[in-house]
Amino acid sequence: MNAENSIINYFIFKNLDNRGFVKYGYFKRLITYILDLHNKEYYVRKLFLKLNRKGYFLKRETERKSFLYKFNPIPNEKEKEEINNKNEPITLIFN
Repeated sequence: MNAENSIINYFIFKNLDNRGFVKYGYFKRLITYILDLHNKEYYVRKLFLKLNRKGYFLKRETERKSFLYKFNPIPNEKEKEEINNKNEPITLIFN
């Protein structure tokens, strides 16, 4: 089993999609624990970005221009969840 599958299976087992949006550091610590990659932050970041490109993480920007991530166990559903998670203001027009 390769590193990506190990990470995804562990995240699904722990139901991290119910955790909500969290910082990258949370996922970094988990990936380091799963793969036992201490002091190899470059490799951990590359794995995280690869999974992010494949759609396993949803990304949300905060007011401070930093990002929060949420695990998405079904990458094909990424677009649907992003549409549901948008916080767009509703404009009311009175005549």
